[in-house]
Amino acid sequence: MGGLPPYGGQPPYGGQPPYGGQPPYGGQPPYGGGSMPPPSGGASGAYSPIDAVKYGWTKFTQNLGPFLGLTAIILVLGFGLNLLINFAITGSAFNTGSEVDPATGLPDDFVKTQIASLTSSFVTGFVSWALGLALVRGALDVVDTGRTSFGAMFSRIPWGQALLAGLIMWVATTIGFVLCIIPGIIVLFLLYYTNYAVLEGRSATDALGASFTFVKEHLGENLLLLLVAIGLIILAICTCGIGTLVVTPVLSIATAYTWRVLQGRPVA
Repeated sequence: MGGLPPYGGQPPYGGQPPYGGQPPYGGQPPYGGGSMPPPSGGASGAYSPIDAVKYGWTKFTQNLGPFLGLTAIILVLGFGLNLLINFAITGSAFNTGSEVDPATGLPDDFVKTQIASLTSSFVTGFVSWALGLALVRGALDVVDTGRTSFGAMFSRIPWGQALLAGLIMWVATTIGFVLCIIPGIIVLFLLYYTNYAVLEGRSATDALGASFTFVKEHLGENLLLLLVAIGLIILAICTCGIGTLVVTPVLSIATAYTWRVLQGRPVA
C-alpha cells in the first residue's frame, strides 16, 4: 500500500510555505519550521515483529474466550472430519489393517485410501479456510476496537469475494508447488495478507494486488515476522500441538497489527 498519504492527511515536508507566503531560497522551510514526514508506507520505522507478537499476546489474553474457542474448533473439526471421512470410505479411521496385493505391491484398498485422502484434504481444507476467515475477522476487530466476540467473528465477511480470492490463491500456489515447490512458497508469502484486504472491503483481485504490493514494499519487516512466526510454530509443535491453541490466534493478531502499522494506520 506504500502509495497512501501520511496518516492524518498532513502535507509532505516542504509543502507549506513559512509565514508570509514566500518560501526561503531553495523552497525549504527554515530550520525548525517543519517536521519530517513518516517513512514511506506509514509508521514502518517504528515497527518491530517482536512488538507485533507482544501486541498479539496482549490482545489474545484480553479476548481469550472467542479466540481460544474458535482455534479449538478449527483443530478439533480438522482432526474429527479427517477420521470420519476415512472411516466412511475405507472402513478404518486410520487407514490400517489392509493387506498388500502381491501382484501390484499395493494395499488392497489403495484406491479407496487415495479417494479418502483427497476428499479429506478438500473438506478439512475448506472448513479450515472458512473458520480461518472468522479468525482474521476477529483479529481485525481487535486492532480496530481492542475487543471481539465469537458472533462478531462470523459477521461482515464478504464470502463471495473471499472465495474468489481463495480460489485464485489456490491455483497460483498449486502451480508454484508444481514448479519445484519454492515458487509456491513465494506465492504464499506474497499473497499472505489477501484475506485481511478482502475483509476490509476490497475485491478479490484488488486484495491480491494489495497483499503483493504490501509485502514487496515492506519485504524486510515481513521476512522478520516470518522468522519469528516459524520459531513460535516450532515451539507449538514441541508441545505436541497444544501450543497451537495460543500461537495461531496470537500470530493472526500480530499479522493484523503488521498490516495496519506498516501502512501508517492506527491500532487500538
